[in-house]
Amino acid sequence: MKASEILILNGLGTKKQVKKLIKNRLVFLNGRVVEEDQEVEGSLYYQEQALDMHPLKYIMLHKPTGYLSANKDEYERTITDLLPYRHLSMIGRLDRETSGLMLLTNEKKLAKRLILPEYHIERTYQFTCLKPLTSDDIQSFAEGIVIDGNIKTEKVQLRLASKQSGEITLHEGKYHEIRKMFLSCHNGIKTLHRISYGGIRLDIPEGSYRELTIEEVNQLHRLVEDEED
Repeated sequence: MKASEILILNGLGTKKQVKKLIKNRLVFLNGRVVEEDQEVEGSLYYQEQALDMHPLKYIMLHKPTGYLSANKDEYERTITDLLPYRHLSMIGRLDRETSGLMLLTNEKKLAKRLILPEYHIERTYQFTCLKPLTSDDIQSFAEGIVIDGNIKTEKVQLRLASKQSGEITLHEGKYHEIRKMFLSCHNGIKTLHRISYGGIRLDIPEGSYRELTIEEVNQLHRLVEDEED
């Protein structure tokens, strides 16, 4: 990996900005000034700050309710309050009152592709709703529901545990889509909890995080590999 790539992934700026750091002789490799952008091995420093030489991060977070899916907010708690890392891209945000699985990475190209609708990435949620679902409601989900006045959602199959709870799987991620679908059926969501994304299932306690395994990272890449360079 080149020095500029490591600097970027350590949050030190854009490609243009980090190349300026190198030009200004502020980057050191094994105690020597880095004269030009080059492949590096060993210990890399920006001034006196030791840099992470393996900076690509792939994180699973179990988001509690009450946290914003944001890097910072002046008044509200955000998911970065639960993490030691910064500068991570979120793969599918969750609203404040939705809990469950969030995936984050600083591999920006991967993060961007995993939320694009054309890849049809599977997301599964557990839900409870305010009123019992009728057979007509279930049929409406199976056919696609009109939300926001004129937008028809994809066809959705519900797996019911009871008349007011179950699982719902989507292959797209429109803003507040599940909540809007239930509202269109004159119902409402009581609780919403994401349990999987792209086949990766939540397996850690609420409020905790872990790094993804190599197998899980490879699985995410395979979901979009047809379009990758």
